[in-house]
Amino acid sequence: MTHLDLGPVANGYQALKGMLFTPSSPESLKRLIDWLEQEQRYPELLQEAKQWQSEPLELECDFNRMCIGPTKLLVPPYESVYRDVGRQLNTDRTMKVADFYQQLGLVIDTRFNEPADYIGNELEFLFCAEALRHQQQNEDPAAADELEQLAQVFLEQHLGTWYQTFTEGICQHAQLDFWRCYAQVLEDFLTSRLKNSGVDTPTAKHH
Repeated sequence: MTHLDLGPVANGYQALKGMLFTPSSPESLKRLIDWLEQEQRYPELLQEAKQWQSEPLELECDFNRMCIGPTKLLVPPYESVYRDVGRQLNTDRTMKVADFYQQLGLVIDTRFNEPADYIGNELEFLFCAEALRHQQQNEDPAAADELEQLAQVFLEQHLGTWYQTFTEGICQHAQLDFWRCYAQVLEDFLTSRLKNSGVDTPTAKHH
């Protein structure tokens, strides 16, 4: 496989989203480890990730217990649950999220059977927007600026409004230290992206 230069921000999105789609996949864990080693900012998560490399299935079990079911979701991974009355799924807000995806020509991967506002899908959109922006920044700066603005608006209107509630839920309900460390890194990463766009974010309370 040819290695593509996606840029540091897209690499972060790619590493973090993988654990939300296939948390027991050796490839997802390796991509996360590679990114963490490159970043050198999150030693606790790096240590946890390396610890689970040989037996990653337990990571998926803990994630599914919190976010997938089959019983009541302890930490719903859907925007509409947090932002719409009645903790509903597949609301008008979900469709507004999908409208953003269509601007990049993205369609939901039906293998995962998740709505557009699943947190993994929202990270996937931001990954694609940032990867395209990075590729266009020298060839077509105007197009790169449009992609950056699209990602910023999406963060401000969608993922940026609820990710802290999600990560706080993971920290509260996780049985494995891996997921607590992961949630803190995900929150730190997204907060830095929002600050980059000039949006103030509330201080998180994990500890």
